[in-house]
Amino acid sequence: MVPAVYAALQARWKTLGQPKESWVFPSLSKCGHLEGGTAKGQHARALTKVNEEAKEHNRPKLKPFEPYCLRHSALTRLAEAGCDAFTLARIAGHSSITITQRYCHPQADAIERAFSRLAANRELVNDGGQQPMLQSANAAAGNAINAGHSER
Repeated sequence: MVPAVYAALQARWKTLGQPKESWVFPSLSKCGHLEGGTAKGQHARALTKVNEEAKEHNRPKLKPFEPYCLRHSALTRLAEAGCDAFTLARIAGHSSITITQRYCHPQADAIERAFSRLAANRELVNDGGQQPMLQSANAAAGNAINAGHSER
């Protein structure tokens, strides 16, 4: 997160009285959900406050941005951190995995980490003196359990 966005969120947190738990943009509506105009108004006021403080402290102003950018950045960072698309869809409240895919931009290092995790989850198993084969630890455990059932 860039320092200017952090400052905007910190200003918002201070405006709310520094709660230990809270929504970034809480709703005063009966349903508890933010309406577009309400969120945009709160966001605009937060940006104004941050820019006033920036001016007072001789810091650069924060360029206006849509609140959606925060959501997009957070979901993209979760994906980059290894969150799978199905979990990400659940977090985002998407009804379709296709929508979630716009947040997943796998880079070469992410692909390499995925294969490394796969390799770490494998163990070399010797199939009774024959050729060694790779088998996942979970599959090996499942085979051992199934073998116990077939002996009964």
